[in-house]
Amino acid sequence: MPVAATDLLDQLLLWSEQEKAQLSREMHDDMGGMLVAAVMDLAWIEQRVGKAFDADSRAKFARVQQCIRSAIDLNRTLIEQLRPSLLDNFGLFAALRWLLGKTCTGAGIVLTQAYPEQEPHFTPEAAIAIYRVLQAALALVLARASLDRADLDVGVERDEITFRLRGSSSNSRQKVRATRSGGRETFELAAMQHRMRALGGEASLVRKFDCEEIAVTIRLPLDAAILSEHAVEDCETVGDF
Repeated sequence: MPVAATDLLDQLLLWSEQEKAQLSREMHDDMGGMLVAAVMDLAWIEQRVGKAFDADSRAKFARVQQCIRSAIDLNRTLIEQLRPSLLDNFGLFAALRWLLGKTCTGAGIVLTQAYPEQEPHFTPEAAIAIYRVLQAALALVLARASLDRADLDVGVERDEITFRLRGSSSNSRQKVRATRSGGRETFELAAMQHRMRALGGEASLVRKFDCEEIAVTIRLPLDAAILSEHAVEDCETVGDF
């Protein structure tokens, strides 16, 4: 029986996330270990022979130290991009707070976030899918230079959970400028919709060019997004060891 295109794409996305997670672990364990060892060796050298450095040697040594620190920061950033550690250790909401907070602060965007008081126990598949979709939605907001606000609202109603990320401009009188992001938005939306449909949900994108606004909304049935009570108990039991 031939493999359906949607099934193939689902499997490719699964393999991609698995490979990213594996690479993230290797970078954390191997690359991270080497960088830490380099920092310790540099500290040993400085303690033993640092006083003998002349001005040029001191400058070269300081530059090497700065390069190592930059490499550590880059390694940490790449690890988080491949597989956000907060997602596995503290849950989806913590990972989203970090992602949006860090990205919007760096871009000079005013951010507001609203979450339910209690976070559901998301399945690993749902958690990474929601994270990737909102990561892509945030990239679409950043692609529009005129947008300077971002709002994420997460709500749970009965049997459904909703995530809505909206980008807007604080200057409602600002003239709308031509944009070339339409093609990108079309492809990104198709990818978002595929991820959500695989979980029984949906994704939509709304543009309001009169006031330069873009909003991405994803909806998921709770029974497809959260772990069963038995699965949660198993996870908590494993965590006690």
